[in-house]
Amino acid sequence: MDVTGDLTTVGVAGASALVASMTVDGWHGCRQWIAQWFGRGGSGTEARTLTRLDRDRESLLAAPEDEAEDRAREVSASWAVRLQDAADEDPSAAGELLEFVSRWRAEHPEAAQKETVIRQNAKASGKARVNQVGGNQTVFHARRT
Repeated sequence: MDVTGDLTTVGVAGASALVASMTVDGWHGCRQWIAQWFGRGGSGTEARTLTRLDRDRESLLAAPEDEAEDRAREVSASWAVRLQDAADEDPSAAGELLEFVSRWRAEHPEAAQKETVIRQNAKASGKARVNQVGGNQTVFHARRT
């Protein structure tokens, strides 16, 4: 995903890098940067952000292996909304976030590669079929008449 210049997807870019960083070395640097980025609003925002980051990381790390991908998507989606809302309020902050994501990806290429991998598997048998639209899969079973 190219993160240079598209301020409408800054939240998604930031969230995918953030969630990927939660499971690798260098997490604390990313954690601190994001908290400070949010903390510009004052009023304890930085402390609340650190608490939320830690809670989400613990939840991600504690997820059973078969639920880890789903949990990572949930955490990423919630952070994407938070980051995008903050970026929409301050375009210069959005630019800073995009720069940070680019730097983080360059410094952590293995983790950055993992962040963009999406796997979906579906199998239909007999007369059943699978329809996929975006990230949603629907399985239709043929009914006997």
